[in-house]
Amino acid sequence: MTISDTTVDGTKLVLADNPYNEIKEGWQYVVGRMTSVLNENLRATDAGKPVSPPASVMPIFIGSDGKIYDIWNDNNSAAVLAEDWIGQNDIIAQAGISSTGRFAIQVPSPAVVGGRFATRNEVSGDIVYFGAPIS
Repeated sequence: MTISDTTVDGTKLVLADNPYNEIKEGWQYVVGRMTSVLNENLRATDAGKPVSPPASVMPIFIGSDGKIYDIWNDNNSAAVLAEDWIGQNDIIAQAGISSTGRFAIQVPSPAVVGGRFATRNEVSGDIVYFGAPIS
């Protein structure tokens, strides 16, 4: 997994992609691109089967308030983006196959500074941090 092309004040970008995306007052979108590559640790029993990248690992933002924010809004919907992480096609499980997509996470504005981008394994719950906290 890698997270790149991050923007902590991405509200205008999200609304430009789709003006129907909602934003709560006092919150802002942090956005980025997540790329995943299946590695050599792929279980033999999973090889060759279809895999949905968003089903196993999710981009998150750990706010300076200690809370975990993900792509899901209060109404259990995600922002609609061009090249969306959540809307990508399934891939075939094979070492070296990659997938990429953009994501947007709503975070209370005061929790952005000091927060950081991360990913969470949706099966194990493990969190991997990317980069230093936002200054």
